[in-house]
Amino acid sequence: MEKTADAVIIGGGIMGASIGHFLAKRKFGKVVLLEQRTLAAVSTGASAANVRTYYSNPVTVQLAKRAVEMFENDKEELGGDCGFRQIGFLLLLDEGWKVAGDQILRTEISNGVEVKEVSRGDIAELAPQLSLDGVVGGIFEPRSGYTDPVRTTQSLVNRAKDWGLVAYEGVGATALRLQNSRVVGVETKQGTLETGLVVNAAGPWGGEVGTWASLKYSLRWSRESDLVMQLPANFGRLPVVSDPTLRFYFRPHDNDKLLAGLGFPKEIEPLDINNYDRNLDLKTRRRIEQSLFQRLPALESAEYHHGYASIYTITDDWHPIVGPEPDLEGYYAFFGGSGHGYKLAPPIGESLADIITGKTPKIDIHAFRPTRFLEGQPFSSAWGGGNRG
Repeated sequence: MEKTADAVIIGGGIMGASIGHFLAKRKFGKVVLLEQRTLAAVSTGASAANVRTYYSNPVTVQLAKRAVEMFENDKEELGGDCGFRQIGFLLLLDEGWKVAGDQILRTEISNGVEVKEVSRGDIAELAPQLSLDGVVGGIFEPRSGYTDPVRTTQSLVNRAKDWGLVAYEGVGATALRLQNSRVVGVETKQGTLETGLVVNAAGPWGGEVGTWASLKYSLRWSRESDLVMQLPANFGRLPVVSDPTLRFYFRPHDNDKLLAGLGFPKEIEPLDINNYDRNLDLKTRRRIEQSLFQRLPALESAEYHHGYASIYTITDDWHPIVGPEPDLEGYYAFFGGSGHGYKLAPPIGESLADIITGKTPKIDIHAFRPTRFLEGQPFSSAWGGGNRG
């Protein structure tokens, strides 16, 4: 194993892969990525991997817009084929969500997103399979869609190996070495890596890694589940659909299937991040199916294929924690996706790499800084709490 590195990334999910990729691309030197399990093994690999831009904060809209551009040009921008299916994204709105939807639409348009308001009639043409009970209209993003989260993470890492990234799977960090309030190394079971720069991209374990440097992060964890149904023959095409009224989302999957999961507003389902059941429990399956069959009645007789559960790592304002800690030289945080970190990770990683290498970032991500909570500047959202952002 390496003895020294110019930077060490702790965590091999989409966030660790992104910052590792862009640091290596900027010729930062020897960048080492440590992953306790395998790349995209936990939250990233179980992500629905939807790519959409409907956010109510300008910075998240800008990042999501940049993410769409990146996935559209994935071989050049992200290192390889990420399995991007550009099928469009449809947000359904009832009267209760119309005000939030209007704010989202204005924010998207003012930030140059290709988006349009759609009527019930438009929706019936876009997705004739839908029952539109309660729906008064919606928002459609034609350039959005979904990707393959594992393939994306692997592409980011594999391409960056040509630029100096060294990735270790099955090797986790066990401690940070500090000296006079600065990072000087990372401990692993295979020895010590001397380095002056560490990025904590440990996902659900980001808080634990922070304690190695006496940093305290306020995090919650929620069990999050998805199911996959076999579509009937000749079912037709669908965009990615988000339905805040019935509190769920769904999208095509593997050409002949459909993936669905619960959406916010919903209750947090606490779990032990080191010991949880990765199978979809029957109660949650029934809750998802209830909404699914109400919105897509043709699926009531469809065959259940499989389901699974994973982890959301949730910050106090449902936005990632990204950036340096003022009293610890050489340390950067990059975790806390809160259920929408997947699509934001590549453009945030791009901007964070610029900051670390002394360049002006393409998008200003100062708003994600770890100190924002103490400074009284957390994010807010038109949706209230939740990963719609």
